[in-house]
Order: sequence, then structure tokens, then C-alpha cells
Amino acid sequence: MHPFLNRISLTRYLLILVVIVLARTSMYAQQAGTVTLTGKVTDEKTGKPLPFANVFINNSTIGTNSDENGNYRLPNLAVGNLELVVSFLGYETMKQTLRFEQPGTKTVIFKLREGQELQGVTIVAKKNKKRERHLKIIIRELLGRGKFSKLCKVLNPEVLRISEDDDGHLGAQTTKPLIIENYALGYRIHQDLDDFDYFNGKVYYGGATRFELLAPKDDAQRKQWRANQKQAYKGSLKHLLTSMVADSLQEQGFKVFQVIPDSLRIFKSVRSVNGYNTINNHIHNRIEPVRGMRLVRLGELPTERLVVSGTQLEVFNMNKHGKSPYSDMSYAYTQITLPQGYMVITPQGWVVMPMGFEIAGDLGNDRFSNLLPADWKRDE
Repeated sequence: MHPFLNRISLTRYLLILVVIVLARTSMYAQQAGTVTLTGKVTDEKTGKPLPFANVFINNSTIGTNSDENGNYRLPNLAVGNLELVVSFLGYETMKQTLRFEQPGTKTVIFKLREGQELQGVTIVAKKNKKRERHLKIIIRELLGRGKFSKLCKVLNPEVLRISEDDDGHLGAQTTKPLIIENYALGYRIHQDLDDFDYFNGKVYYGGATRFELLAPKDDAQRKQWRANQKQAYKGSLKHLLTSMVADSLQEQGFKVFQVIPDSLRIFKSVRSVNGYNTINNHIHNRIEPVRGMRLVRLGELPTERLVVSGTQLEVFNMNKHGKSPYSDMSYAYTQITLPQGYMVITPQGWVVMPMGFEIAGDLGNDRFSNLLPADWKRDE
């Protein structure tokens, strides 16, 4: 063979080799830093597999179903903390916080326990007027009263077991996931309601939440959903936490104040001036303005950030009018308390370890009509 042809063949071979190496490098780069979670879902007593069980990360769109043998697989998970939820009809929903410090394939087996009868004085009649009245309250409190709530629908209210205590507390639990279709944001929400308590106009509820993307009927609806999602993001807890991480609170329309510990206060009480409780009377005495960089610390992993504060945080959304304790600050007001002194989030504002954090005020009023999944991403 002619030497020139040999050089062409060698060049082609090297080019093919380079392409293969680049392809493999790209593949490894995509897989690097991620976790693939595998395992099995079984009955705790019999050990029999539970086919088609729901396996998902709480408050997200990330999930799957076990196969006919009870096996499941969740790929491309970030290292760090996540709360995994496993549910199966007729069994108690299991929630487990997992921490992955290294990428790779991890195996977790879930053994579910058969469900027990819900406790409480239950109103079971479907057409009972009392139940219908209570049902309206529960749905109103779950969806919220904002404009997006009108575009939400509860598909299966019959799964709600409603109870009323002697002291006037209205309670509810679900026998299987409550399904909410949100046609403002484009999600179908599956809510396992472990607890719901409504009393004197205040509500508390908890459980496991799975988001499912709805299919838009056309491109116009897809664009409208995205626009509504961006609107729901503005001023949300996720927006606040992301702004803390980026140290851009002021630019994003937030003002945050940190309560000064009692031992460091010059004056133990703050007096109003001419009957007005202005915020300036409190600054440098009871509270201090604080930047995001002072509240956020690096975590043990690149995917982690710690929001740290030993005292309460007072948050104002300067782009939204509302009530506050201060006569000169008529903006949406929120109080955030970290009982453990910190919580763990991602740089994108996903709360992965809440550590029992408490939130009251404007941000505490978020409901399913304007709630985004934790893995929602804004445009960069």
C-alpha cells in the first residue's frame, strides 16, 4: 500500500479514537457527581414485592414506580441530602432522609407496613352538610385564596377523612393521595396528607408531596404556565433563599433583619415615638440589617449551603405590600425561626434538611395554588 494511503488510514484511526475518547469523557462528565439509587419495595411482614409503588423525592417532580418485582431505579440524583418517599395503596407511607457523600450506585430497600385505621371522630357521609362545609374550608386552606387558586381543582375529595375535636379543631387525613390539578402552573399534585389542623383561622398541615408535569394543550399554554411559574417564584421562599446564597437580597427586593441576642442589646425594650412603632426605633437596638453572605455558610459538600442564625429573622418583600408590626414598613412581612440554629439548602434554594425551621407571616401563607416543586429551575 502507498505510504500516503497509510498516513490517511492512520489519521482516520486517530480521529475515530479521539471521537470515542471525547464521547466517553462527555459521558463520564455527565455521570460524575451524581447518584443512581436502586432498591426494592416489599411488604414488611411477608417480604413479598410491592409492584408499582411510588418512589419519589419529596416536594419534587423526581420519581418513579417500582416494577412488577418491586424493583425501582432513580438515576441522576445530586450528592447530598434528600428525603425519599415510598407509598403504596393500603400501606403506610414511608419517608426517609438519605445522605450521599459520594457519587455512584446506592441501594436502599424499603419494607412497608400495612396501613392502620385512622384515628379521630370521622364524618363519613358523602352528602352530609356538615362534611361539605368542612370540606370547603379544608380545600380553601390547601389551595389558598390567591388568583391561581381559581385554576386549581381537587379531583378526589372523597379520600379525605375529616374529624372535628371537642375543642373546635378541624382535622383531616387522606386514605390515599389527594390529587390536585393546578392549571395555573401546569402540575398535577399528589398529596399524602398525614395531618391537617385548622383552628381560629390558622392552619397546619404536613405530609408527602409529589409533583407531576401536566401536558400543555398547545405552545401558548406552555408559555403561559412558564410565565405563571416565574410569577409564583417571585417573592417565594425559594426566591428568598436563592437570593441569600447569591448575596443579592436587596437587588431581588428583600430586606432581612436579624434579631440581636438579649445579652448584646443596649436597651431591653423599645418604646414607640408619638404612638408610632417605626422600624428605625428597633434597628441597632433590637434588630440589625443583615446581608445574605452573613447568613449562608458552605456545607460539607459542593451541593450544600447552611443558612445559619441563632435568632429570629424578620423578612420584608419590598415588592409586595402587606402588614407588618412597623408603622413605616407596610410590606409583606415574614418571621423565620431556626430552632437548631441552621437549616441545609442547595444553592438553588431547595430546603433539603429543614431542621424544624418555622415560618410565619406572608411566606407561611404559601399554598398549593402557587407552590412550585423543589426542583423547579428559573431561567439563567
